[in-house]
Amino acid sequence: IYQRPDGSLGCKIPDTVLAAFEAPVQLVSNKKYETVDRCEEVPMVSIQNKFCKFEARVRFGEGTRSFGVRVNENLETGESYDFRFLVGENRLVFDRTPIIPSDMNSKGLERPIQLEAGKEYLMQVIVDDDIATIYMDGVALNTRMYHTTGNTISLYVTDGSLEVLEANISNNLKD
Repeated sequence: IYQRPDGSLGCKIPDTVLAAFEAPVQLVSNKKYETVDRCEEVPMVSIQNKFCKFEARVRFGEGTRSFGVRVNENLETGESYDFRFLVGENRLVFDRTPIIPSDMNSKGLERPIQLEAGKEYLMQVIVDDDIATIYMDGVALNTRMYHTTGNTISLYVTDGSLEVLEANISNNLKD
């Protein structure tokens, strides 16, 4: 926990956790994804172990409806766990995709977050077996993933643009 310049509190990954991972492998840099009336998804990487640190520096465009990251995605069935940034609502929500009404384990997981078009954000996701935590701009959301069917991490944007300035993965811990 840290204090922001305006006096409010923010949350970040502890330095000891960041230092525990080996050097990251770059996945992509300077790619822009745009869409109108649909979702544009880009698979980034398959998780090689039961834990990893995924980071992406991103910037979304004016008028974007939402963007996010899908974790433990099965590319054949589309099943995944979804951290979605709802731009117009200034909310970060977590859910399973596809949404299963009887699955109450992930309902109501959300955080307020102030989002600004054109601003650069560092999105960080730590996956530790069936636990995932996302950090962005001083906001953190932690959850469990009870029914995992895949191992892919994907970024996506809905009705707008998402520029991925850089994305990387750390799949191993230091010895």
